[in-house]
Amino acid sequence: MKILQYIALILILWGMPSFTLVAFGETVGSNVSYFTYFLLIGYYFFSKKRRLLIPFLILGFAYFLISGLIYVEDNEFFIKEFIKYGIIIICGAELARNTTRAELCFFLFLGSISILVHSLFFVDGYGRYSGFYLNPNGAAFVSLIGYCLTFSIENKKIKYLFIFLFTFTGILTFSRFFFLMWLFISIISVFGDRKNAQSLLVGFIAIVLLFSVAAILQVNTERFSILEGLISGDSQASSGLSEDSRIDQWAVYLDKIYTSPIVGNGYKSFSGVGDFQGVHNSYLMAVGEAGIIPMLILIYIYVLMLIRSLKFFKNHIHRPLIAITLAAFLMVMHNYFNNELILFISIWLFVNVSDGQTDDELEIETQPNQI
Repeated sequence: MKILQYIALILILWGMPSFTLVAFGETVGSNVSYFTYFLLIGYYFFSKKRRLLIPFLILGFAYFLISGLIYVEDNEFFIKEFIKYGIIIICGAELARNTTRAELCFFLFLGSISILVHSLFFVDGYGRYSGFYLNPNGAAFVSLIGYCLTFSIENKKIKYLFIFLFTFTGILTFSRFFFLMWLFISIISVFGDRKNAQSLLVGFIAIVLLFSVAAILQVNTERFSILEGLISGDSQASSGLSEDSRIDQWAVYLDKIYTSPIVGNGYKSFSGVGDFQGVHNSYLMAVGEAGIIPMLILIYIYVLMLIRSLKFFKNHIHRPLIAITLAAFLMVMHNYFNNELILFISIWLFVNVSDGQTDDELEIETQPNQI
């Protein structure tokens, strides 16, 4: 079972279905995607069955039913996406329940290394690196979740190594979301334990290293100049953070939301067509495509996780930090219902703050079976 579990984690946490589609073509990508979901079904078949995640199932049913009744361009694609969502919510829940925080952190650590490899050996003119995750913002999310998990590591050497790597790879994405959330998470962590202030020092070292190797890595000059200006105290540098902001992209879709706020405009209508880049906000995507009900359910789920995670603020601070990161990240992405990585991290946190079993108990429980 551990072998199946680790293969499934690699496929999901490294974004293999999407990566192989782009790297090796449609045939290989489709086969890897099918294999991922068949593996999840197989894992579920052999694993212990526990209660279903009803809020996520209701969310998916409401979203797909309402948006599908309003408008669907490709019925076959729509049905496949609905089935895949159900599989990852039902089968992925057992995979998440059996995944310790150490395993999750380790596989995200390996995935984030692909960002570093991308910057060293596959330098491009864009200067924002993403590794397996293809999109710099998606890669930034991986680095942020990994960074949150580092606060649960007891071994100091490993902890600071992981903090440094997740911070450095996150910086390489040059995601404005990463910079803001990394600082926000770091400050919040200090309230849980003053010793966490050391993470800010490690982050500063990562930035200094980036300045040293920026020319070699051929980083994005525009984003790098903004970072350089902020570090040097240039008052004009902060203006670059607001250029081409997500708020401008949200505004493009507001009129369509106002025209049909109850049932939305149909499946994938907010995902980007022609000159439009997509709404880049999962909450607005939900209301824009399927109306107010799915959006309220989506908000309910992530607010619920945040509230439940707060009781772990002192002893398991990684949980509220991940809850904050998830809720915030949904404001800058719009492919929520077919994003295996986002869904799995959400499921993992949900079961960890809802099932009553602590990370320590799960790690002790699974220790004899470790490879």
